[in-house]
Amino acid sequence: MQSVPFPSRSSSSISVYEVLFFLTLFLFIVVVCAWPILAWRIHHFSTWVPDSVHSFVVHERGATFYMSPALGRFYVSLPWLWGSLLGATILTGFLTGKGAGGSK
Repeated sequence: MQSVPFPSRSSSSISVYEVLFFLTLFLFIVVVCAWPILAWRIHHFSTWVPDSVHSFVVHERGATFYMSPALGRFYVSLPWLWGSLLGATILTGFLTGKGAGGSK
């Protein structure tokens, strides 16, 4: 029984669309992995009373706590960042499927 040879690529270089896909996939995985860690360790990065460092107010699940402005803005923007990176990963995945001349 003979095995079927693996199809080879016509060009040895990686396309711009593939680089863009892997970049957005990497960023999506970073956000997906960072979000649960931040949510799990939120008490370590926040306080219950505002001070000079922790001035950003976050309301989550009926609780109010204070974080540093940079980390607080990042934490609050994670749902939007997750959604946009998921959409970008899907979109660039469709772009990588196009071969030269529009055929696979």
